[in-house]
Amino acid sequence: MKGYNVAGGRVVFDIGTASAELVTATPDSGWQMQVWKQPTWIRVTFSKGTREVSVFCTWYNHAPTVELDDRG
Repeated sequence: MKGYNVAGGRVVFDIGTASAELVTATPDSGWQMQVWKQPTWIRVTFSKGTREVSVFCTWYNHAPTVELDDRG
């Protein structure tokens, strides 16, 4: 299990050698949250006003990796 605290909330993934699963995603007070799941990636985005903070976990033809994107 690996947790990520970002502006807007917290995301926890269960990361294996070839895939990952979303365990929890919790927005901070005042933030909205959206989750997208596909066979080779998961995206969690927290938003408040014009700010968006996304946590991407991908594993297409590689071991799972996590990237953060903070816009706004």
